[in-house]
Amino acid sequence: MHRRGSPSPARLKACSGHRHSSSGSKYHLTFCPVRLLLRPSNGLLSFRNHVLGLSDGLDNFGTPQLHLVIALFVAWILVAGCLVKGIQSTGKVVYFTATFPYLVLTILLVRGATLPGAVDGLKYLFTPTWERLGEAKVWSAAASQVFYSLGSACGGLLTMASYNKFSSNCQRDAVIVGMMDTFTSFYGGLVIFSILGFMAHERGVAVDQVASSGSGLAFIAYPEAVARMPQVPPLWSCLFFFMLMILGIDSMFTTLETVITAFVDEVPNLRRWKRPLTIGLCVVQFLLGIPLTCNGGQYLLTLIDEYAAGMSLLFVALFEVVVICYVYGFRKFFLDIECMLGAKPNIYWRACWLAITPATILFVIIFSCVQYTPPEYGSYHYTPGGIAIGWLSLVCSLMFIPIFMVVQFCRNYDGNILQTLRRINKPTSEWGPALEENREKRRQLDVAADDAEDVSEDGSTHSSRGGPGDDSEKQPIEVITGTANPVFDESIARSNPAINYALQVKSLDSPC
Repeated sequence: MHRRGSPSPARLKACSGHRHSSSGSKYHLTFCPVRLLLRPSNGLLSFRNHVLGLSDGLDNFGTPQLHLVIALFVAWILVAGCLVKGIQSTGKVVYFTATFPYLVLTILLVRGATLPGAVDGLKYLFTPTWERLGEAKVWSAAASQVFYSLGSACGGLLTMASYNKFSSNCQRDAVIVGMMDTFTSFYGGLVIFSILGFMAHERGVAVDQVASSGSGLAFIAYPEAVARMPQVPPLWSCLFFFMLMILGIDSMFTTLETVITAFVDEVPNLRRWKRPLTIGLCVVQFLLGIPLTCNGGQYLLTLIDEYAAGMSLLFVALFEVVVICYVYGFRKFFLDIECMLGAKPNIYWRACWLAITPATILFVIIFSCVQYTPPEYGSYHYTPGGIAIGWLSLVCSLMFIPIFMVVQFCRNYDGNILQTLRRINKPTSEWGPALEENREKRRQLDVAADDAEDVSEDGSTHSSRGGPGDDSEKQPIEVITGTANPVFDESIARSNPAINYALQVKSLDSPC
């Protein structure tokens, strides 16, 4: 009998030829036990060799593996089945998919906290390493995690919020979502690091030597804890991987619904064909996912995660906040929110939107570029060709922003560059709430804000319905009517709410 974690006699015999002690002893016990402790875990070997069939690098990409292709196909079948009936069916499914993972996490936390070494893992979690704040990767990873877990800059929050009532308290919802996301991340961190502490205790190494990220946590760290459940480990394993499947499908609900909504909004005629559109998009995304099932697919997934799904979110978020506050106009945006909530955003939200958020995102982007280091997967270092693929995925994620800007400019170009830029950066007459009663409420707020500026200090008149990017120059009414002839039937124009409002306030700025 030999103690668990110690080398077996057969193993010692195999190691006897490596080196001998100075005393002439046949066995030297210094080198072999350490090497055994640092060997890859069974979970890691199983995940890389049997689940992924991982090749030695991106250059050896291999072919699609049948079991992964089948799993991918089943996943998209489930997504399509849940979304094919529309957003109503999705809401019912989410009641289960959003709550079940908390039950499994609680079970894993109770089990992980009772394992030896769990305290060391929790100490590692709550002990700050201040010098790491000087590493750009830490800031970039933290920002990407916040954006990804919250869904910011991905379109999902906007898509789901668009199905709410117009007067829904979006400020309350934003606070609740942010707090729940923080709680979930903290709760998951307790589970993860209690298990990592146990793994470090088992191997006799520091926690930072067994800590991993990405798929390593989901398919290596967690399964090791599940396998040590006191009773019926296969049952807990099934529940755990069922939870993973639910989390993946739940994430795809929002992602796919965002894409579907974008198509339907741009091409309203597709609304009647929404079911075939949903199925078609699922088929296309299934085909696009097949390369990731190859032997080198994990290397490609790491590149996409690092560039397309990481850094690109920071750029998209920066563009969003700058365009809303400094092109559309922060005053208009504040009035939009007041129209929905009955009160303007407080100073905290204003400071975040106007300064803190864009400055923080810009800082992270610049810091990451200054301290840029190529990504790695384990001990594998990407070749220049692989890094080029990563940058190409980043460009593909962002290129539609300037493309649509150029297309919109070309469509509206009238021979004068500055006037064209001013015109395309103004809301159109169709912009605003869908219901006429809400549009009228928004007009009243706009007029009230305009009157308040008219009686401001020194009696000077300022435009209150735009930000630094707004143009307060009065525009001729013929632009709104779509005719160059200033003579038109005013009674007909008065029947159009947008033109009626333009006649009242003498401005092209249309309400939201």
